[in-house]
Amino acid sequence: MILLTDFDRIPPLSAPVILTIGNFDGLHRGHKRVLRKVINRGREEGGTSAVVTFEPHPLKVLHPEGAPQLIQTPAQKRDILAHLGIQVLLEIPFTREFSEVSAEGFIRLLAARLRPREIYIGEDFRFGRGREGNIRLLQSFQEELGFKAEAFSKLKVGGEEVSSSRIRKLLMEGQMEEAVHLLGRPYVIEGTVTHGDGRGRELGFPTANLAIENELTPAHGVYAVAVDLGEPLLLPGVANLGTRPTFGKSEVAVEVHCLSGGKDCYGQRARILFFQFLRPERRFASVDDLKAAISLDVQAARAYFKDVSLQRRMYY
Repeated sequence: MILLTDFDRIPPLSAPVILTIGNFDGLHRGHKRVLRKVINRGREEGGTSAVVTFEPHPLKVLHPEGAPQLIQTPAQKRDILAHLGIQVLLEIPFTREFSEVSAEGFIRLLAARLRPREIYIGEDFRFGRGREGNIRLLQSFQEELGFKAEAFSKLKVGGEEVSSSRIRKLLMEGQMEEAVHLLGRPYVIEGTVTHGDGRGRELGFPTANLAIENELTPAHGVYAVAVDLGEPLLLPGVANLGTRPTFGKSEVAVEVHCLSGGKDCYGQRARILFFQFLRPERRFASVDDLKAAISLDVQAARAYFKDVSLQRRMYY
């Protein structure tokens, strides 16, 4: 995938260009419907499939006090788009100056710089100064600017619309399995594996700590997870996400105990894939009580992964 970050310097792209525009936080199942359409049409026409997005998220610039914690890091978003098969990703630097571009002005810039033949967006996507642009405005320029525009309705699962905000809420409530269902893949926290204070090893359950890079962290608790170190097979594990109240800690950390392998991973980049919420984090009256609880957590994680394939390619 080609990553472009300068809207004023777009190299020639193989025509026809089929594109979509949006923020795509989480790249959930609803987003993937649109992306698959773009990818398939690009392949059918022998052209270029492209995604146009904004970095940072517009609300981080315009209303930082109310901006959402993002489900993914920019790097995670890029990686998933590349794995899906998008050929070109244009990340437009979003500034206050750019926010003053009218919706019509943005459409004309898009047409001049990328020369799209087909544009697909979600029906609720808005763009341009004051969020004045929508699918109707895009379609009003079809004949003049030589493209076709189409909107996708919201995907519904279980009678409810799939949205990034809904997934955020589920994650923060600890409803991991429902969030995973709407995302279409496990939730991922990424970072570098670091040494902890050694308490896990003392308890008989050696752990690796992760320096968290994600903005959004799920509800504090214990989870069945898999560790991705870039190998063909993920490593099953159990993770505690939280402040470790039994030991009087206050900073949020992720501690992962691998059920197999993973002993020499310090200093490596890792992704922790969250599959299932096992229990809330809580303070234990004694270390023995904590050890007993961890033993049960390990049993629960082993049971969860008993019939789950951990082939890495299945989750990207």
